[in-house]
Amino acid sequence: MTTESNAQKTDNKDELSRIAAYLIRTCGLTEADFLKVIDAQRRSGAGFVDTVLALKLATPADIDAARSVSYAIKALPEARASAELTSVSDPFSPHAEGIRSLRTALLLQLERLPRDEGFINVVAVCSAQKGEGRSRLAAELAISLAQLDAPTLLIDADLRTPRQHRLFDVPEASGLAEALTQSGPAQVLNVDGLPNLSLLTAGQDRRKPLERVSQADFRQLMQGYARRFRHVIIDTPAIAPYPDALAVTAAVRNVLLVMRRHHCRLAAAQGALARLQAANGRIVGSVLQDFQAPRSRRPRWR
Repeated sequence: MTTESNAQKTDNKDELSRIAAYLIRTCGLTEADFLKVIDAQRRSGAGFVDTVLALKLATPADIDAARSVSYAIKALPEARASAELTSVSDPFSPHAEGIRSLRTALLLQLERLPRDEGFINVVAVCSAQKGEGRSRLAAELAISLAQLDAPTLLIDADLRTPRQHRLFDVPEASGLAEALTQSGPAQVLNVDGLPNLSLLTAGQDRRKPLERVSQADFRQLMQGYARRFRHVIIDTPAIAPYPDALAVTAAVRNVLLVMRRHHCRLAAAQGALARLQAANGRIVGSVLQDFQAPRSRRPRWR
């Protein structure tokens, strides 16, 4: 029993050391900051991580990232883009060219945003109804941004019917849901062949999805990821059946609205737009997709 206990303490020490090293390297924590932490720990008796968070020296996303570094020592699954993602499987197709055009227009639009506003590098991809190609577009847009040698994170915030883990052929491992419940560090996955793309799946414990993305921890998590990555793309559930996308929008503001030709009703699109604006959403662009004719699948920027 004593040997096991000592081993566990050693593991905990090693993890705390890695967390501290990450915070020094990434968040700029100084010796004075750590002296504050030690002093606060003596007075409160709280753990190292809880004290760092209480002193606001790091965000939950920073701690999550630091823990993922130690988890990376273990064998994590490496995501692989499926053949359905044309930006990878057929990069010279009209569809892939359309994604690149969308990327250019989106980046120009984001450049016009005031620099003093937060989340200018975070975009929620939303659609009024199911079946409009939102998840696939979010994935291909993230791939296209990563191909600019810009660190990009794709987040599956659709805790209802997540799809990104299937598009990238990984199991439903610890993801966004676990990060929000603090039941374990989220596993931010690397994508094979795309060194600048990372993936955060929806996770396994997806109970109370609306409550999860509505809490303050979600915004704090996004703030941390916005600092770590050049671009953050968030996949969300359809707006008509669920309000989750509105909660995500209220946190990050920037919205790319996706519609499918001959599928999305005008009233549904107008209703989604009105609800997004009521949630303080800022529409940075819209995409009209056509799944019917292969030659017309190039997304059209509006």
